[in-house]
Amino acid sequence: MRIDSAGVAANATPAWFQRPTELTWEIAMNRRVLWLGTLAMGAALLWMGCTDEDNPVRSSPAAFDVLYVLNQADQTIYKYNAETLERIDSISTPVVEPHFIEFSHDHAYYYVVGRQVGGQLAKYRTSDDSLMQLVTVQGSMFPTALVVSPDNDTVYVCDFTNAKGRTHRYDGSGANFTFIDSSLQAGYQSHDIDLSANGELFVSAGFNSDDITIVNLDSGTTTPLLLVDGSQGFGTSPASYGPYGVNVDLDNDLAICACRKGVDQLRIINIRTQQLVDSILIPTADVTSSAMAGPTLMDIAPDNDIIYVTGFTDNRMWVVQRSTGTVLQTIPLAVPRPFTVTVDGSGSRAYVTATNFRPDNGMVYVIDGSTYQVVDSVATGSEPFGAYLLER
Repeated sequence: MRIDSAGVAANATPAWFQRPTELTWEIAMNRRVLWLGTLAMGAALLWMGCTDEDNPVRSSPAAFDVLYVLNQADQTIYKYNAETLERIDSISTPVVEPHFIEFSHDHAYYYVVGRQVGGQLAKYRTSDDSLMQLVTVQGSMFPTALVVSPDNDTVYVCDFTNAKGRTHRYDGSGANFTFIDSSLQAGYQSHDIDLSANGELFVSAGFNSDDITIVNLDSGTTTPLLLVDGSQGFGTSPASYGPYGVNVDLDNDLAICACRKGVDQLRIINIRTQQLVDSILIPTADVTSSAMAGPTLMDIAPDNDIIYVTGFTDNRMWVVQRSTGTVLQTIPLAVPRPFTVTVDGSGSRAYVTATNFRPDNGMVYVIDGSTYQVVDSVATGSEPFGAYLLER
């Protein structure tokens, strides 16, 4: 038998490999249980620390629809599971007064608009919510909304400045976000803009000039179209109609304008023939008022007929059928100042932000797409103006 330097037989069975006695087996098992318990406790503490609301875990893209909500007073972006309304993330943003959110068509990036004169625009990567670019707008520009071209290469930003305005273009290709020019004409105080799905026709609403501006991006022609008597001329102040929100329909033929002042109407314009084709009266609390009690913003359901409309001052929203020109439902909301509405791709749910008054929390209401009734709600941060439903 060969003996090693420690005095142990070289071919002897090592002590750690020998069959344990009943006592040593019990000791070993107790140690294993203690070790597993300590590991589990450490994992639990690590999980609790990493899911703190102030420092949430960044996760991979969700397998469910996600509702993004911008809290303007808090400078935060809340993310919710759109089905359960469970908040799954909270992101601090450097954008002051974050007001509007829009995604690229491939959903690779999203943009946040800060509602401030000389304010900021931000570009985020969707996969991990990382900030890619933060830019300050040109001069005294007052950004409130933007739209992305179908190829995702150009970002158009409107200007709410109370002067004869322009629409500003940015390079949004890839991770880029840089200013190009201010070549597109717009009306006075353009709060909202939209683009036909084929990228041909661009529309902006001039709140304080009572007009919409239609730009054919293929031919370069620009047509301002008054929503009031043309004899008044452009730049009439104060505005009589106040077109505030604008949406191009899903057939790329019509622009629906929400007129907040005085007349309280949705005005519908054929953007190809450049003619006013219809008006739908919205039953606000006081249709004679010029205090912006009328319709504010809207979204069109997938059937291209039902329109969900918010009334920021009226504290209600309306469901409108465009083909008949009728208001199907008036929906009062407990939390005041509804602003943004977004409809899911099936038309079964509409999500409405009610901003409340800072510093109080706002609310997101869920409207059933068949009954037009509130079926759910969730509290948000302070002043949730912007929202976007990212469908997977």
